[in-house]
Amino acid sequence: QVGNEINNGLLWPVGEISVNGIDPVSQLLHSAVQGAKSAGSPRIQVHLANGWDWSGLDSFFSGVFIPGALSASDIDIVGVSFYPFYDAGATLAALRSSLANLAGTLRKPIVVAETDWPVECPGVNLTEPSIPVSVAGQETWTGDIRDMLQGLPDGLGQGIRDVREPGWVGSAALGSACEVRAGSVLFVREGWQRRH
Repeated sequence: QVGNEINNGLLWPVGEISVNGIDPVSQLLHSAVQGAKSAGSPRIQVHLANGWDWSGLDSFFSGVFIPGALSASDIDIVGVSFYPFYDAGATLAALRSSLANLAGTLRKPIVVAETDWPVECPGVNLTEPSIPVSVAGQETWTGDIRDMLQGLPDGLGQGIRDVREPGWVGSAALGSACEVRAGSVLFVREGWQRRH
């Protein structure tokens, strides 16, 4: 993975898109890919936040491929994050539409590289209120994402990489005021992710 959630670039300030545009990001990513490939034959992933936001994904990928820098052939897989609390637009329907557009545009394998769903959190506002805040809700959430990925054309949906986000716990600034309590399990139970 060259960069994590790099919607606004990487290696700031040089690679900060909102300051310097996308050209430096294209050059930095190209250099990162070349460095990784000099050590072997890795599969290269670019990872963006807000996988539900087609406008943001389209803006990034429409501009990042520049002659002499990053090319589409440098990327093997696209990863997106999908969290149910940062923005009211982060719905399963929006993710389905966005990833279908991404698959049709880039024709690259896609993973949901990060997601989560709480098992316990009083008063939380989530984008899918019909899914319970519980272990069963986690299973529904991840199952819905899995089914959506399996429905992408040509087998481009590759799965879910990481179900977590401990930074969410106790951080209203990140969208949740879930309290941390000793001994409580707020996110994916140990072992569940490995079995599924």
